[in-house]
Amino acid sequence: MPTFRLNDPLVQNVLAGVIIGLGPGIYLAITALGAGGGPANATQMVNLANSVLYAVWFVVGWFSGSFVTVFGPKATFLFGSLGYPIFVGSLWYFTNTGHQWFPIAAGAFLGLCANLLWTAGAYISFSYSTEGNRGSFISVQWGLLSLFASLGSIVAFGLNFNASILRVPTAVYIVFILAMVSALFVALFFIVEPSKIRRRDGTPLAHYPHHGMWQELKNQRRLLQDWRLLVMFIPMIASEVAVIVLSSLNSLYFNIRTRSLNSLMFNIFQVIGAVFIAFMLDNSKISSRRARGFISVAVVATISIAGWIGLTVWLYHNPMDLLDPPLFDWTDGPFGGFFVLNLIFGMNMVIYQVTVQWIISSFTNDPDTLARLAGLVKGVLAGGVAAAFGTEAAGLPQKHVVAYTFTVQAVGLVLMAAVTWKCVTPTNYPKEENVIPPKGMQNEKNQVEGAERDSGFSTTNCP
Repeated sequence: MPTFRLNDPLVQNVLAGVIIGLGPGIYLAITALGAGGGPANATQMVNLANSVLYAVWFVVGWFSGSFVTVFGPKATFLFGSLGYPIFVGSLWYFTNTGHQWFPIAAGAFLGLCANLLWTAGAYISFSYSTEGNRGSFISVQWGLLSLFASLGSIVAFGLNFNASILRVPTAVYIVFILAMVSALFVALFFIVEPSKIRRRDGTPLAHYPHHGMWQELKNQRRLLQDWRLLVMFIPMIASEVAVIVLSSLNSLYFNIRTRSLNSLMFNIFQVIGAVFIAFMLDNSKISSRRARGFISVAVVATISIAGWIGLTVWLYHNPMDLLDPPLFDWTDGPFGGFFVLNLIFGMNMVIYQVTVQWIISSFTNDPDTLARLAGLVKGVLAGGVAAAFGTEAAGLPQKHVVAYTFTVQAVGLVLMAAVTWKCVTPTNYPKEENVIPPKGMQNEKNQVEGAERDSGFSTTNCP
């Protein structure tokens, strides 16, 4: 039985997931409540603050990978964790004062912090995993994110069960802020530097040559010369747009206790989605990486398109006046259909973006390159979320917002399938001099190449 080691790749990935759960996970719980936990008329303010947040996040994403390679994941997690409790505190401030300046300023600061935190997390899940378990490493972080979001939603649901007011009680904000602050201690005492990580076979991950910031920025620029990443821009943009639509509809259509229930179930189904997509992407019964990726994209497409069509039909049957939101309870008729759609999009939130990240991280095993890819992926994703929040903040009819998000995800799925078919290769280990393969990887490489030929897939490489 393996002994517990702090420098084990899986242990570090779980700890990174705990940090993500305590920060973004709790943030997701309050986002899924809609209106930042405030009354329904706070929806526009929250969408504006989040538009600023994700716009800053998008810009920072072009440089955050270089920050991780220069300063390491521990320092990046420490700084990245600061923004979340400040942002939730700003929502609490707005709920009590009605002043927008603090949430908007806190949103800008969180945009800086969140990208760094997520880049550090993605760096660990991408570069500490092997090619055979990368989907599981990415999904572990998302599963823990969703687990902590679910726990936060349970707290909110319990306190809001018999609520007569249309906003979250002060106690919820206090509990959430304290949970977010604890992420700093996890990062400070438990995150280990990459050079000290050892796999269970005793091998290190890679050689880590030192690069200055200027060299890192030049390396970051070279990413834009890779046509595979340019093709994957739309899937990256589309990765997280569903949660924006669902959180806005949740705040506009339902009262606070029903919003709490919807938030809880949305997060629980993210956990289910994380387990499901990890099984699909790392299924050892399918020896071809390309086949696993392509089948996973097809399954994601089926679930996602079904959800968007269902939501379009639900909105058609439940029109709404923004000036007079219906605030349905779970005892009302329209709740049932939305509840099912909420579960579908809880899965969509995870399976879509985990598959996108798996495809992009399959391009290389080099830790420095994966750090830059992690920052870019998270930054472009944030640009898509900023655009979705912008459509909500502009007050566009919900059917127009759904049409935009449906289209961008559908186009993204087509591009994901094309890149998977063309560019996911059996292995990258022999081609990268700084990467130290796990023991026995050459035999696995030969087996996978044979399976690729037997399955009829092309092994054309995409440099």
